[in-house]
Amino acid sequence: MTADGAARPHERHGERPQERHGERPAVPMWSRHAGWAAVAAWAVATPVAMALPSLLDLNPLAPRGAVLPVGGLLLAALAGLCALAAVQRLRPYTQVAAGVAAGLFAAWIAFMLRAALHGTPFSFAGLLGDQGRMSAMATRYSTSLASTDGIVSGVPSEYPPLFPWLVGRTAALVDVPAWRLVGPAQILTVSAAVLIAFLLWRRMVAAPVALVLAAVSLLAFGDPRKAHEVIVLMAFLPWVPATFGGPPRGRLHWLPAGLIGGLMAASYLGFFIWSALGLLVLAAVTMRTVADRRRYLTHLALATLVAMVTAAWYLVPYAWALAGDGGQLVSDMFNSPSITGDPFPFVAATPLGVLQLTGLLGAVWYRRAAWWATPILCLVAGAYVYRAIAMLRYVATGHTGLFYHTSRLIGGALAVAGVLTLVRAFPRLVDKLATRGDVPRGVGVVAIALPLAWTGATYWQEWMPYTGGRYPVLAHAEPLPDGTRTKYAPAEPVTRRLPIDPIRAAVAAALGPDATPRTLSYDERLFAYLPWPGYIAVDRTAAASTSRWDDRHDVLRRLAADSDPTAFAHNSAHTLFGRIDLFVLRRTGADWTWQEIRFRPAQFDQTAFTVVTDLPGDTVLAIRRR
Repeated sequence: MTADGAARPHERHGERPQERHGERPAVPMWSRHAGWAAVAAWAVATPVAMALPSLLDLNPLAPRGAVLPVGGLLLAALAGLCALAAVQRLRPYTQVAAGVAAGLFAAWIAFMLRAALHGTPFSFAGLLGDQGRMSAMATRYSTSLASTDGIVSGVPSEYPPLFPWLVGRTAALVDVPAWRLVGPAQILTVSAAVLIAFLLWRRMVAAPVALVLAAVSLLAFGDPRKAHEVIVLMAFLPWVPATFGGPPRGRLHWLPAGLIGGLMAASYLGFFIWSALGLLVLAAVTMRTVADRRRYLTHLALATLVAMVTAAWYLVPYAWALAGDGGQLVSDMFNSPSITGDPFPFVAATPLGVLQLTGLLGAVWYRRAAWWATPILCLVAGAYVYRAIAMLRYVATGHTGLFYHTSRLIGGALAVAGVLTLVRAFPRLVDKLATRGDVPRGVGVVAIALPLAWTGATYWQEWMPYTGGRYPVLAHAEPLPDGTRTKYAPAEPVTRRLPIDPIRAAVAAALGPDATPRTLSYDERLFAYLPWPGYIAVDRTAAASTSRWDDRHDVLRRLAADSDPTAFAHNSAHTLFGRIDLFVLRRTGADWTWQEIRFRPAQFDQTAFTVVTDLPGDTVLAIRRR
């Protein structure tokens, strides 16, 4: 068997030895320790990586601060090259060296991202759009254990809640505002994604190959704003062949396979939905080749059951809510620019595009010979079938089904296939890298170092604010709750301020310091800072179907048309979806507005409401009296 786990010629027909005898091929003792070496290196280096930018205190929007991470990468790369060169003749140690390199590379990712956010407490993109909603979910979970929407109270979450739940519960444990922990949590999650990808691939390929696969996966999709999606994709790509396919060292046991699947489902469902047809085809193809079909089906059934139980705290309330009233699906009606993006990332004239094209050709060429080829083809084909159907549905109904996000799965799958194709195409070199022979001096080291350097340099250019990273700049531009600016705030752009501290003070003065009024706010930032229950999300195309956004919007339109102050006070306290205790509106001319809905000051009778009009930013409050 080769280093990538492919069957040798005498093994390509009939059962593999481990399937026939129920045994796994022998693995050298030092090779088994590669995973532990990676975990140990990451655990030691990551705290240092997270603390170092603050100790050095360099402005990431200036050249010195921008160069810091890549300078550290080059220094670490040189040290790693020397270390790998030193152990080349001690073949068993090569696997451990690759494990250490994986842990250190994952820690460097944390260092680079932490350096990008040094000087701001906000996550990537500040509190704009999805980042504000993610912070709102984390803030909500700092006071709630059960699945719940981040803005609208009383409805279960439609968006997989595991990531913000962990952030929120950590915030409650350490008594730190949840919005301050979202950025560090995203950094650690992306860093951990590299480590987890290495550990899962390590079960199926040699440690040096697993290291390259982990790095390249991050390059295919590593957006730290979507850290929970990054870690799911990087785990999903090895999890699929390890669970549904026939990897060389045996399938992943149904219990850990199910636990991993359930955690992924509770973090992000998209990759399961987009590849559902491909997974069914892969299971059918694999079932035709296994010796014991009943055992294989039992394995899949048990893994699925464990996954569903693991994610039940999220899936059951969500399914129950949809079964009750069906909800109103509007969150997939956003006309993203990606809708008309290139559906074929592997034809891009870039190094990554060339690698992905290599992966596509290699998966087709080796589909009968390599254990990884069929799973990759099933994932890619399933994603394209979903995309085609969803595009036609979008034309007919306006619902996208988020089909444009399939590029993340397709690109990631083909990138790892590209690496595995090269591994398969050069077996003599790979065998030597896998400690089966002497490596010509420097060849193996360079073969591993180049993709790591490529990934690191590309990722650094994309996500450092000085080198053109837009989203970390927005994190520095976001104003603090008291209206002041962050330490290295740029002159541009200037982000509109919502006067959080004055709002909090006004409500505390009217209702008491522990009040949690149900709030209608023209800016969703409020819910990122304050765990107050919201009445409706501001952005229709980001609202959960469980919240019934259109129906709530109709209620607001009828309220705004109610000219009698007494009737308005009564009706706004007894809507179909509960009372509204606090109106946070924007002064627009003579009216007070929420989106396009215009309220009139005269509607808020001061016998029923405490009205505050002297806040910054044209913000006005109407606080229902007790």
